[in-house]
Amino acid sequence: MNKISPGEIEPRLFYRLLSGIIGPRPIALVSSSDLNGEINLAPFSFFNVMSIQPPVLVFSPLRRLRTNTKKDTLNNVHEHKEVVINILGYNHVEQVSITGNDYDSDVNEFVKSGFNEVSSDIVKPPRVKEALASFECKVLSVTALGDKGGAGNLVICEVLTAHFKKGLVNDEFQINIRDTNLVGRLGQDYYTVVNRDSLFQVEKLSGKLGLGWDKLPKEILESKYLTGNEIAKLSNIDDIPLKITTQKISKDPEVYKKVKKLIKKNLITEAWNLMFS
Repeated sequence: MNKISPGEIEPRLFYRLLSGIIGPRPIALVSSSDLNGEINLAPFSFFNVMSIQPPVLVFSPLRRLRTNTKKDTLNNVHEHKEVVINILGYNHVEQVSITGNDYDSDVNEFVKSGFNEVSSDIVKPPRVKEALASFECKVLSVTALGDKGGAGNLVICEVLTAHFKKGLVNDEFQINIRDTNLVGRLGQDYYTVVNRDSLFQVEKLSGKLGLGWDKLPKEILESKYLTGNEIAKLSNIDDIPLKITTQKISKDPEVYKKVKKLIKKNLITEAWNLMFS
């Protein structure tokens, strides 16, 4: 491992490291307004959901690294404690990027980016018509994490009401993930998109503990044929099948090719049985 401490390099360089490895990060397109009614629209990838009851979203506008000045959104949430947090997909990622340009405070980024304003039901800032989802929020608090360039400011927002694109929510109140084309922010100029080809599932059943790695035979833990993910899947069963506990594990590489295929199909019991056949 290469050890790099924040105090050893410039903040902008450590930012490169953080933003490059912590991702993909969801993007909040935040609409806000000042006391004069000037509208601002800006993207933030330092963003996530932090509570369900009450529903709370958090994003963090950084002080500008070069000039150590505050961004318009940060000024606005101090003045007018309401925002709309909009979620956009791949089809609008270039427009979202435009809203991140450093325009003057009297410039409306809705106009610059081509997004359309929709009046909110509860809060003053408008929603983005093109959004997959929009959350009207009241700002509970703003916590400064420092006073130097690059310092974050945690904006904690409680969701008052939410709007979702028609067809996006099914009858069980689940989002149709395959139809979102959600975008994630990476380092440098890179983004990633959630689509049908990039999706995969990891089984997580409530109440199921699984054996864990510490209960697996040494031969499996030290196997040169299995990856960490594959071993983890083998460990996520209630118990090792009784009929194989007294048998020796296979060392045939051809057997492991078949085992890996079974694990990929989530046929875990079958994979166990094949290894000890």
